Amino acid sequence: MHGLIFFYLQKFADVAAAGSTSWQGIRSSVTTTASKFLPSGTYPDADAVAILSTIAETTGRPLPTILEEFGRFLAPHLVKVAGQVVDPEWRTLDLIEHTEAIIHAMIRTTTPGAAPPVLETVRQSPNELHLVYNSARRLCPLASGLMRGIAAHYGETIRIEEPSCLLRGDPFCSFVIEQIATDTHEPRSPLTETVVFSPSLDDLVAEVPAAAFVTQNPSPTTIGGYRVLATIGRGAMGQVYLAEDERLKRRVALKVMHSTRASDSVARRRFLRESRATAAIEHPHVVTIYQVGEHRQAGDQVGLPFIVMQCLHGDTLGAYRARVGRVPLPEVLRIGREIAEGLSAAHHRGLIHRDIKPENIILEGPSRQVKLIDFGLVLDLDTDHSAANATMDDAVIGTPAYMAPERIDNHSVDERADLFGLGVVLYELLADRLPFTGTSMMAMLASIARGLPPSLRSVAPEVPADVSALVMQLIAHDPADRPASAEAVVQAIAVIEKRLGPSPPP
Repeated sequence: MHGLIFFYLQKFADVAAAGSTSWQGIRSSVTTTASKFLPSGTYPDADAVAILSTIAETTGRPLPTILEEFGRFLAPHLVKVAGQVVDPEWRTLDLIEHTEAIIHAMIRTTTPGAAPPVLETVRQSPNELHLVYNSARRLCPLASGLMRGIAAHYGETIRIEEPSCLLRGDPFCSFVIEQIATDTHEPRSPLTETVVFSPSLDDLVAEVPAAAFVTQNPSPTTIGGYRVLATIGRGAMGQVYLAEDERLKRRVALKVMHSTRASDSVARRRFLRESRATAAIEHPHVVTIYQVGEHRQAGDQVGLPFIVMQCLHGDTLGAYRARVGRVPLPEVLRIGREIAEGLSAAHHRGLIHRDIKPENIILEGPSRQVKLIDFGLVLDLDTDHSAANATMDDAVIGTPAYMAPERIDNHSVDERADLFGLGVVLYELLADRLPFTGTSMMAMLASIARGLPPSLRSVAPEVPADVSALVMQLIAHDPADRPASAEAVVQAIAVIEKRLGPSPPP
């Protein structure tokens, strides 16, 4: 555990145990690995737990109560210390939503050996956030206290529900955090309260006239020599613009890192990692990266990394399915084969996408050719551990419905995690429903962790037996039971397509 926590633990002990004992009294009764705890050091978790347990015994209060009280005490101090990486526009839910990135900026970069807890969030609405917590420490009451302490710091009131908990034997803790009151600030509009990417415009968009977009007056008006036409998406990491390459007279999608994130070396490294990983793949079913660069204006201390990508003509797979309804079997097989071909090209370069879902699959042009986009969660199997940390490899990140169970359990991840995502996509196309369901993100993750989806033929009897068998193999709970490679999936689908005969043109 980071020494900064011990620094504030000493302050908390003097307050919580006042009248019963003092910090010196607690330290004299607890055996720890260090005689002093420096704010810049790293110390065993067991030392902190032993100190907190002693406070609980001394004051006669349950340990979970002490943990939550410490969290409330600690939160405002951490917010102040993290001031350089906390956006002044953030409020309670914003800060909780970005806690993983803050941990990277403050702890993992300066203390590579530190192992902070896994945190993953999904913003359900401007006033509701779902959070998954997983840690061997099982200090979920501390997490609850931290969130309440953050709310108190901002003068807001939140309601917290905990549908699952490590202390109750569940595989992870899940929290539903709802903001129910603001004491000192007027509520903001959804546009400023939450970060939103339109699923079909996350990184790539169909080329349309700039006038079709609501321009957000982007500044600067040119980036890296490209003329900015309109803002078409924004998120925690960067903004996406529709731009024009005036030299080649073509429109491009231009993804630019936020200036507030560019100063964070870990976030910057991750952003550049996405672009370089994608640019390394030359394949008709993977989006083309034209340029990776850095935009710097006069007086800038830090340049802004940017990625220039082809502007695609088409829908995401999700948008296409919503528009046409049930996709015919021959087209599903063709789409699945092309996804597998793109994944095979990535895997041959040692790259795992880790976020295969309909919104990251563009169907381009009249032929609806597959293009894989958004390699933002890409993992390079050939890199060293420090580079892997830049992708938050120890965190549960991605889209829950398509996430392989080994990622939820924080186990090692290889190419077969992408095959699981492909299987979920195919199941959804063929059955018109997901194989794993839940009324919330946490329930969805629990369903995947159990690994008991209904067979495809039980919900879609018209699907051929060999197609159903392949899809169920792709979503097998154990990676060892899935196909050996994306290339093997390509070959399996090709055999089925040959048996079914030629498919009609789109």
